[in-house]
Amino acid sequence: MTRQEIAAIPADRTVTYARIVVDYRAQKDDPNRARITICGNLIDSPGKLTTCTADFTTTKLVWNSVISTEGAKYMTADIKSLYLETLLDWFQYMNPNLNLFPQEFRDKYNLDSIAKGGHVFMEIRKGMYGLPQVGILVNKLLKKRLANQGYYELPHTPGLWKHVSSPIAFTLVVDDFGVKYVGETYAHHLV
Repeated sequence: MTRQEIAAIPADRTVTYARIVVDYRAQKDDPNRARITICGNLIDSPGKLTTCTADFTTTKLVWNSVISTEGAKYMTADIKSLYLETLLDWFQYMNPNLNLFPQEFRDKYNLDSIAKGGHVFMEIRKGMYGLPQVGILVNKLLKKRLANQGYYELPHTPGLWKHVSSPIAFTLVVDDFGVKYVGETYAHHLV
């Protein structure tokens, strides 16, 4: 961001800091993981930030239903990058230390020239790990897209979904699905 853009940040917005999270996940193609996350504890976000998702009891009931339903199968699905690709309703701001960036990035994006006090100010427009409002934004987006295809959430069981006419049910936690289906056609329809 330029100095003029930094000066234009709305007064009601908090500028927060970055945190590096390092992990080893053996099941991934690249098991060595490093992520920059935003520290959401400093962010004041207007509106509701939580959403009801499937709990462990609901998930166990779906598993038992698969076992007790003739011809039923179970699969899991995850919408890759939906969390990170969801547009924010309002932008957030972060000022990571310039030293967090490799020199090649600093050179390529001319970061040293726009740094202020050893920090680079960033405007965040899409979901990022650590943002408190992203989960509910993803949930609202999924509900809208699923409803357009005939899926609905059961009114008294948060996170449990069915289709209006197909033998399929699934639990939903943010963008992770646990799906019971009878017939490959219905699984493919959901995917």
